Amino acid sequence: MSPVESKQPSDQGTVTATASKDLSEHDTEQNLEAVKNKLWQRFQGTMLERVGVLESAATALLEDALDQDLRRKAEREAHKLAGSLGIYGYPLGTIWAREIEHILQGDTALLPAQVLRVSELVVALRPHLAQPAAENRSRPVEAVKWLLMISDDAELSGRVAIDAAARALQVKQTTFSGLKTNLDLRPAIILLDVNASVKPTDALATVAAQWPEVPLLVLAVQDSLADRVEATRWGSQAFLQKPAASSQILEVAARILEKAEAEDAKILVVDDDPLILATLEVLLPSQGFQVVTHADPLTFWEVLEETVPDLLILDIDMPGLSGMELCHVVRNDPRWSALPILFLTAHTDPHTVHKLYAVRADDYVPKPFAGPELLTRIRNRLERMRLQRSVIETDALTGVATRAKSEEVLGRLLRLADRHYQPISLAVLDVDKLKLINTREGHAGGDAVLRALGQILRHSFRGEDIVARWAGEEFVAVMYGMTRTDGLRRLAAILETFRQKEFPSQNGGAFGATFSAGVAEYPADGATLQELYEAADGALCHAKAAGSNRAMPAGWEGNHPPVVKQVDIVLVDDDEALTTLLVHTLKVRGYTTHCLRDGQAAVEALCGREPHLRAKVILLDVSLPSLDGFGVLRQLASDQILRRTKVIVLTARSLEKEVLKTLELGAFDHLAKPFSMPVLMQLVRRAIDL
Repeated sequence: MSPVESKQPSDQGTVTATASKDLSEHDTEQNLEAVKNKLWQRFQGTMLERVGVLESAATALLEDALDQDLRRKAEREAHKLAGSLGIYGYPLGTIWAREIEHILQGDTALLPAQVLRVSELVVALRPHLAQPAAENRSRPVEAVKWLLMISDDAELSGRVAIDAAARALQVKQTTFSGLKTNLDLRPAIILLDVNASVKPTDALATVAAQWPEVPLLVLAVQDSLADRVEATRWGSQAFLQKPAASSQILEVAARILEKAEAEDAKILVVDDDPLILATLEVLLPSQGFQVVTHADPLTFWEVLEETVPDLLILDIDMPGLSGMELCHVVRNDPRWSALPILFLTAHTDPHTVHKLYAVRADDYVPKPFAGPELLTRIRNRLERMRLQRSVIETDALTGVATRAKSEEVLGRLLRLADRHYQPISLAVLDVDKLKLINTREGHAGGDAVLRALGQILRHSFRGEDIVARWAGEEFVAVMYGMTRTDGLRRLAAILETFRQKEFPSQNGGAFGATFSAGVAEYPADGATLQELYEAADGALCHAKAAGSNRAMPAGWEGNHPPVVKQVDIVLVDDDEALTTLLVHTLKVRGYTTHCLRDGQAAVEALCGREPHLRAKVILLDVSLPSLDGFGVLRQLASDQILRRTKVIVLTARSLEKEVLKTLELGAFDHLAKPFSMPVLMQLVRRAIDL
């Protein structure tokens, strides 16, 4: 049996949750709100990922394509949001999430009104969570990205609104008749859906007059050259013919916005001529660029590192150090070697131009320069840099990050983890018998396996995790804030998904594939990237030697008997945002804690004849993956664990039936989410003192 599927020694399978350094043991009730704010900054992305699942479900509902798997997943994510948002200062979000959860419960088809209600609630959630909880004030309208959709097609507008929410884009829909009224809105982009009853020229003229500088995307039934030319004349940056899927429309809109957002690039200008600096301080911001000017080349390096620009503009002739010398220095540093560098120079003779390219300058503009020419050169360089970065940072076959990109990000994560006392799990994965697959199925078959694994890995990890292809059949996954055991469970689930994947064989049948993996934890298994990789790679070798098709932890030795770990409180809840806050709150009161993420893991750790984890109190969530809280409570009672351990059940609702069930199964008490932290602490103290 793979170590993933069996009980682990506690020194190799412990799941811990440690508050950051900033959240010290001296924190008191008075600064609990500050602690919540810090943790919210960390977990806001996780909350928005949960909202993303709800947005996917809402989209599927509108398209009558919601399957049971997505429905159950969305119901579960709504349950987590309902349990956490109120604690973090979003009581309205809790109410909305609970209503979504209630609507999605069961298997019966939803009524049209319910579908509409889910859509309305989901669309409202993302902007609600973007508001500061402590002050309960909305962001200014200018900080929100708005897509203004001018259309008489209500169904299309609804689909676009749901899909746009998943892209952190707010949609304001108006009809052509409503367009006559000046809208109090500054959109980031405009989608103009031209229908047969509206003259394109009239609609385009109205939009151009009201928002002359806003990017425009035109959607039309007619696709004649005359229509395209007319749209271009009025400033359209893209033209799509109906019918078009909302995903296609938003993909085009995203590309337009990405290009427009390039105007927000930060530019560092180094020139000893104050007139040049003053001119660029006016010209560049007027086009949306951020600009930092500096006149002293001798202090250039400090300004470069502080500014972190997207593009550098240099003058050739400066006192102390020339622009060419600065360019040479920048190119010799790996951190800045790809930074676009553009020169402003009065010397355009062939010899000078040759020297500029010899120090690897990207471009030059002669002095005195024309504003439009300089702006065009800047935009071209930024666009090329983005394209090059996309190619360099993404593996073409699998779509995951490249090794160089992952090493760069992992270096930052290791420094962050060291500062905040957070664990990191690093997993090394290797496709089993890829050479044999290549021999039997050809390299196209092997590529299909690698491509599928890359896709599964991309969809299985959080936004803050890193997935990269390091070489051939080898992948690396980095999971910030996750222990070795957390990483093993994640890899076990991914392996199970990958095992079920079938690939077409050359002989007309199908074949499958598996992978092996090793998982190491920072800092327990290594303090540097190289040490972590070697520890995980060593575990991978053990997994291969044990028969492949499994994941193993670094340092695991199967012959060692499990050691019982004793703590004050075990938290059984898969909501990391909630458990991190609970761990901090308990820690500052002197309690030792241990976190488990699903019901089956809790049973394996706490139950049986020789459990390897014991606690005075268990905080047990009802809704858990693998096995729900009632199942865990049943097993705890069956194994007589409740004789020495008190269980406080965390429920989503204070329903009489649910409360009675927890008490009948032997729970010490129950508490409905979202709960008051002081009330929970009082229950914990009472349970420990008895």
